[in-house]
Amino acid sequence: MLMKKITLLSGLGCLFLLYSCASKAPVVKLSGPQVTASAKELVRITDDVVPEFQPCLSPDGKKLLYVIRDDANTGFSKWSIRLKNDVMLPGFTPLIGNKTDRPSWTDNENFIFTYYASKPTIAVTSVNKLGLTYIGQNAYGDFDADASLSPDNKKIVLTTTLQDTRNICLVNKDGSSFTVLSEGINPKWSPKGDKLLYTKLSGDFFQLFELDLKSFQSTQITTGEQNSTNGAYSPNGKHIVYIGTKDKFSHLFVMKINGTSLTQITSGESNETQPFWGVDGNIYFSSTAGARQPEKAVTKIGNVFARISSNNITQEQSAYSYPYTDIWRVQPLIVE
Repeated sequence: MLMKKITLLSGLGCLFLLYSCASKAPVVKLSGPQVTASAKELVRITDDVVPEFQPCLSPDGKKLLYVIRDDANTGFSKWSIRLKNDVMLPGFTPLIGNKTDRPSWTDNENFIFTYYASKPTIAVTSVNKLGLTYIGQNAYGDFDADASLSPDNKKIVLTTTLQDTRNICLVNKDGSSFTVLSEGINPKWSPKGDKLLYTKLSGDFFQLFELDLKSFQSTQITTGEQNSTNGAYSPNGKHIVYIGTKDKFSHLFVMKINGTSLTQITSGESNETQPFWGVDGNIYFSSTAGARQPEKAVTKIGNVFARISSNNITQEQSAYSYPYTDIWRVQPLIVE
């Protein structure tokens, strides 16, 4: 396939809406996430008036990409990508423009992301120059997202909607050879690039699965009566971090890839989401704790997605639905 290069200039049509509703629950104001004895060095990374999501540390451990949702805008124009050139210094740099989402570094200067064109589409760009390059000539399905480049720089994993189902798919770096691997969401490469960690509905709950890309055998990693989602590998591939949700709150958990040594990292009356395990050994994540709280809760997922994979898309979008979030990092105390 050919790669089509464009420059972001004008607004495009939107596919979904976020809307407001009154919150009946009392507001609980926390200064920050509560961490257990299994973690140390909790640090706030962002503190803006807009909710911040999807932290992604560069391979050299210096820069951080993340996404904001600006509810002063409408539809897909709410979303845009920001850059912190130094993860520990204040300030940020806006990148590209609105209608950009879900970034993942391809190296220390370039990243792959979702661009909300006529259909959500995968593209690549650089932190140092304007413009973008589409991966492939067209969208692969109804909602392309969550793309990331393999450690050997040869393959791109992504999710898209095909026949009302969210699927994990694989393409070559140039966008060719589109292959559907499995139903599921939130795919993450193992450090060696031979496996994928992903989320899929199993019975009544979402669980984590690992797909071996040589044998194409899938193994369920988590079990139990709670949702386990948004998994990510540790830098050495021996552990995973994920979000465990039971009752009202979602927290960080860490365990060995074989399912043993399960450890809870955060607790209390807050919600954490979208963890990223950086090369510096820290887990970066979004949390409602310590974030600016509005009088009314906003952002429920509109029913525009009802026609496409209601279970998976609801789970996928719920990670972005919190009224306000900040980005934090914490260092887990690993049990070897």
